[in-house]
Amino acid sequence: MIVELLARHGLTPSDVDAWAVHPGGLRILDTVADRLALPADALDASRQILAEHGNCSSATVLLVLDALRAAGRPRPGHYGVALAFGPGLTLYAVLLQGR
Repeated sequence: MIVELLARHGLTPSDVDAWAVHPGGLRILDTVADRLALPADALDASRQILAEHGNCSSATVLLVLDALRAAGRPRPGHYGVALAFGPGLTLYAVLLQGR
C-alpha cells in the first residue's frame, strides 16, 4: 500500500524524509523498516516515542509527528509518511510535505 501511495506521486520510500509510524511495538517497527528497506535511523522518532510513552493506541502516531515536527522534519519541500494502524488489519497512511 505504501509503495503504491508513493508511486502515485512519483516517489519511492527512499524519497521520504520523515517516517511517522505508529509504534505499536518493536515488531511492528522492525517489520515496516524491513519491508520498506528503510535506513536504520528512519524510525528513530517512533522508537523514541515507544520507549517514552509505550503504545497509546493508534493516536500514538501524533506524538511521533510532533517529535518529527520539533526536529524540523520533513524538511521544506520534502516528504513524510504517517502510518497508523486500527482494529483488525486496518492501515491508515498519509503523505505529507514539509513547509
